[in-house]
Amino acid sequence: MTRYQHLANLLAERIEQGLYRHGEKLPSVRSLSQEHGVSISTVQQAYQMLEQRQLITPQPRSGYFVAPQKAQPPVPHMSRPVQRPVEITQWDQVLNMLEARSDKSIIPFGGGSPDVTQSTLKPLWREMSRVVQHNISEVLNYDELAGRRELREQIARLMLDGGSVVNADDLVITSGCHNALSLALLSVCQPGDIIAVESPPITAPCSSCAVWA
Repeated sequence: MTRYQHLANLLAERIEQGLYRHGEKLPSVRSLSQEHGVSISTVQQAYQMLEQRQLITPQPRSGYFVAPQKAQPPVPHMSRPVQRPVEITQWDQVLNMLEARSDKSIIPFGGGSPDVTQSTLKPLWREMSRVVQHNISEVLNYDELAGRRELREQIARLMLDGGSVVNADDLVITSGCHNALSLALLSVCQPGDIIAVESPPITAPCSSCAVWA
């Protein structure tokens, strides 16, 4: 498979999975060339291939846009067999792990945080400073309830490259892991459902327990 065929197939997957929606403008030839480390002619050949497959349409002086797509078949219904809830209490282990966080001789593998003294973080600090200086109103104001769309779109692209088929509307940016787990519980569980957690859990459960959706 040539490079342009591989790139065309990758873009086709993103279109079919809804990452690029109907009528949305696709990245420019130059930006795709830089993103994937290929020549401009390779990107042009990939776009020509997608145009032949009627997945995209060119517009003079505007670029390439996603063509209308056929409706996707509905997702099959998921059965929920009757189960018996089992009460599990492990608060002693949880409290022991929380107390161990103050012990400097123990390395906490249950959570991660960067070493702010490392020089490798300097580019991140510079970028954060630039964003605050030039986008102060966006930094201090409220955004969409689900989180900033640009961030969700980039996360969706990264997840797609890793094999997870999602789009920006499937993602919610939360204020932390407990917030995420609590929302997952509220979305997929009903009172009396059985929930599997680590034994012992790697972090203290939130007020609604913990589940990975």
